[in-house]
Amino acid sequence: VTQHSITLSWTSVSGSSGYYISYERLDFSVPVTPTYMRLGGSESTSVTLKKLTAGTQYVIRVWTMEGSGVSQPIEKTVKTQNDIPSPPRLLRITRDIENGVELNWLP
Repeated sequence: VTQHSITLSWTSVSGSSGYYISYERLDFSVPVTPTYMRLGGSESTSVTLKKLTAGTQYVIRVWTMEGSGVSQPIEKTVKTQNDIPSPPRLLRITRDIENGVELNWLP
């Protein structure tokens, strides 16, 4: 999990012909439409969800496809990391003061 992505992985299901994945922001203040994706083949057992919003909870569901049938989903709620501020730039000593120094920097 990073600020803008979540990587999912799972164990292959014997006989599976692929997987459905849905994810949506967990936001009770506005209607949210889930994003759906399909992974073909039983060997596809991981995916990275990208362009997510930092510091946001997402509900993620994975279904197994087998022939024309689809399993019940497994569901997980995951939160992306918060935005991390950039470090200060151009740190410099602006003057000596008693028992220390005064520092100045740019954000």
